[in-house]
Amino acid sequence: MIKRHKPRRLHPIYMLFPLFNTIKGLLPLIIITLLQGVKWSELNGYIYLGILAGVTLLLFLGLLGWRKFSFTVEEDRIVIRKGILFRDEKTIYFGRIHSVNLEQPLLQRLLGVTQVKIETPGGNKKAEGVLAALTDKDARQLQKLMLTPVELQSEADAAPEGDEAAEDRSPSQVRAMPRLQLHAGQLLLAAATSLNFGLVAAFIAGIVSLADDFINELAPNLYSTLYEESTSVDPSYAVIAVIAVCGLAFAWLLSLVLYVIKFSGFTADKQDEQISISYGLLEKKVHHFDARKVQAVIVQEGLLHQWIGYAQIQLQVVSSDKTERLMLHPFMPATSLDSVMACFVPQFTAAKIKAAAPKRAYFDYVWKGLLAVSLLCAVLIYFFHNVGLWSLLLLPIAAAWSWSCLSAAGMNLEHGQLTLRKRVLTRITYYMRRPQIVSMTAKRTRRQQKRRLLSISAHVLGSLQAYKVACLEREDVERVWHWYSHNRTGNKK
Repeated sequence: MIKRHKPRRLHPIYMLFPLFNTIKGLLPLIIITLLQGVKWSELNGYIYLGILAGVTLLLFLGLLGWRKFSFTVEEDRIVIRKGILFRDEKTIYFGRIHSVNLEQPLLQRLLGVTQVKIETPGGNKKAEGVLAALTDKDARQLQKLMLTPVELQSEADAAPEGDEAAEDRSPSQVRAMPRLQLHAGQLLLAAATSLNFGLVAAFIAGIVSLADDFINELAPNLYSTLYEESTSVDPSYAVIAVIAVCGLAFAWLLSLVLYVIKFSGFTADKQDEQISISYGLLEKKVHHFDARKVQAVIVQEGLLHQWIGYAQIQLQVVSSDKTERLMLHPFMPATSLDSVMACFVPQFTAAKIKAAAPKRAYFDYVWKGLLAVSLLCAVLIYFFHNVGLWSLLLLPIAAAWSWSCLSAAGMNLEHGQLTLRKRVLTRITYYMRRPQIVSMTAKRTRRQQKRRLLSISAHVLGSLQAYKVACLEREDVERVWHWYSHNRTGNKK
């Protein structure tokens, strides 16, 4: 149990981390050595001694690192001390903490411990504080201590029967706590309709990067051999089409599997003002944060999801990973958006788009797409001649898609909340309030100036990219700009 003002160490299993991390880094070399066939009886005895000395040194360093790493929970802060040769002391005040995440990467999950990551605004690419190995019970208690207001903590500490009172809580009170879950049927349907090829590409890139080490050692001429054999064969267009379809089917199936692994066991709860989101089959994550510190709400509707009336809701919070958005729900009916936002983030409302992009902005949406498709058609016609003429069908498809992007674009400003919507591949709606907007930009080209069009972008704390919508009515954007500038001036005064 974690007590205030009493230094605590990590779980003793932390002593093994240097050894396991070294083995992880050397794993490709170890596998290659084993595949090439090693005659252990012929190895020099000094090699065994060297391996034993290395393992002993890593265990000794792990012991020193464990003994020198401690953390102390004070009334309003946590103090982390670490370092073997050079001591480092870091103080994190609870008031600056935006979220406390409990994670179980593969190593921690195999060892039965939990990693705690403390996120604060203005931090580096890494979390402000990381406690790599705690028991699950201690990690949850520490999470509660850091995110519960001090006055409430004092009341809880003063109650001698607090745990029993919690256990005596009535079933109706427990059920009253908001909860979102992703059941097995929803998970499979969401995975089958998400088509997350970005996740597939990242997975394949990681596999190729890992396999490249083995290929260079075991079969150094593999790539050149495959290239020579592929150029010596003249496959028909039907074979190329079949290969392309099989490749897409494999990518879809892999996307389905990765989606299920990532979001298996998804649950989102809210108690008082604290939101807790947990998910993951192999790598379990638990994000815990204050609902009042949510910077923006992002609703994404993929093409298939929009057709069947579903959407995913993401929350922008302050994190060391600027590209990360916390998933409030990956697959829920779009009709439930109002009630879910009112329950979990009541400061935001699912406002409708009232100021749509004007039809005269169609040229700005269509010309880039038509230019790219025209170049692609020219290349296909050059290489495939008559068969390549079929690619011209992409021109009307690109024009229709540009019209869809134009129809989706729009904005709304009411009750102190700015709502922006656009479409690239998926339709994305951004909901943000004035206090969370740190910068705003309105710009135009000369051609857009003649047609009285403006593009707007807003940036909130914790986000790497700005939220942008192109070619809106000039009057609508100017109204938003005056609202933003007036509030900023008022705050400075």
